[in-house]
Amino acid sequence: MLVKDVIILACEFTENKDLAKSLTDNTLDEEQNLIVESLIKCFNLINNEICSEYMPLIKQEKIRLQDFKCFYSQLSGKVLDVISVVDKNGKKVKFKCFNDYLIAFANEVTILYTTLPQDSEIEDEIVTKIPTRVYAYGVAREYYFMQTLFDEADVWEERFKNSLCILTRKKSETIMPRRRWI
Repeated sequence: MLVKDVIILACEFTENKDLAKSLTDNTLDEEQNLIVESLIKCFNLINNEICSEYMPLIKQEKIRLQDFKCFYSQLSGKVLDVISVVDKNGKKVKFKCFNDYLIAFANEVTILYTTLPQDSEIEDEIVTKIPTRVYAYGVAREYYFMQTLFDEADVWEERFKNSLCILTRKKSETIMPRRRWI
């Protein structure tokens, strides 16, 4: 999914059909360019919200500890939450998290943690299980919040939240009771 596709769909939702056409044709003027930049910011806000609240972005990295410390700045992503730490043999290691680092009693560890995605640009491709439509709902919500049109924003927020709840709910098998013969 391209960020551009999300922005175009959000423009259609917010009745900015001229902007959607200009984006499709790559014929933006200066004013439209400013609107698109703000819509990209809206997209990044939505992407961060999805990855922090609904579908976490999980990374795993091997790192060598010095004095049993791993500074979060040594990791490639911004750490939201550390899920687990295992040593080089695959055994779980006890760890304690602090503001800037974590302590684990091993020399080499693999850290599993949740992170936020990097900010995207208009031509970037996002790999996700969430449909373009749901992202566009969120972008429309943020756009209306920025315009201080709170009633419209509430409509799109409800669609956005409901869609995410449906997508992230746990789906389980339906088990029918055994059939008994008479």
